[in-house]
Amino acid sequence: MKGPEQKAYMDTVIRNVDSRQYMRVPFKRAVRFHVADSDCCFDHVAQDLSQGGLRFISSEFFPVKSQVVVRIQLEDCSKVMDVEGRVVWVRYNPLAEVYQMGLEFMDGEAFERGAIGSFVRSI
Repeated sequence: MKGPEQKAYMDTVIRNVDSRQYMRVPFKRAVRFHVADSDCCFDHVAQDLSQGGLRFISSEFFPVKSQVVVRIQLEDCSKVMDVEGRVVWVRYNPLAEVYQMGLEFMDGEAFERGAIGSFVRSI
């Protein structure tokens, strides 16, 4: 990789390391994923949550750019929401034989992102 491609890649890496757009909070709760264009549903454990996405652990592999709908329960049974997102990064832990993944919420999920943002700020 040389020239503009390398610069764009390095800009992305530096931006991801130096700053986050949204504050993350610990969120160790079960979440349910429904894979887009499929009947497959999986239960996973979330690790942290922000208005922009969540980090989770799974024994199932989802490729980067996979589109999913995640069901999140924020506080009580009345605050369950389905939010569309896409997998943006994947790391494999060979000792535990699980994947750690980052999910970015889709831009069109304004209401859900607002509710999640309120929840994050309340912690």
